[in-house]
Amino acid sequence: MDKKKLEFVIFCIENVADSIGKNPAEIYEIIANKTNILSNYIIPCFDVLHSQSKEYIVDDLTKLIKSKGAII
Repeated sequence: MDKKKLEFVIFCIENVADSIGKNPAEIYEIIANKTNILSNYIIPCFDVLHSQSKEYIVDDLTKLIKSKGAII
């Protein structure tokens, strides 16, 4: 993974965690291992997602996590 994508992944994890009051490590576990959102959505859709607002990204990822049945 290149530096820009890695920075974006960190941005996503930290901002989702902050918005719901969770530890970033918990969010990483959910998106990377429990739901595969990281490898199936965030990284493949980087080009589109990184151009969106922080609010959009957080809302989108939160909804996606919930739709996958993960408890956040």
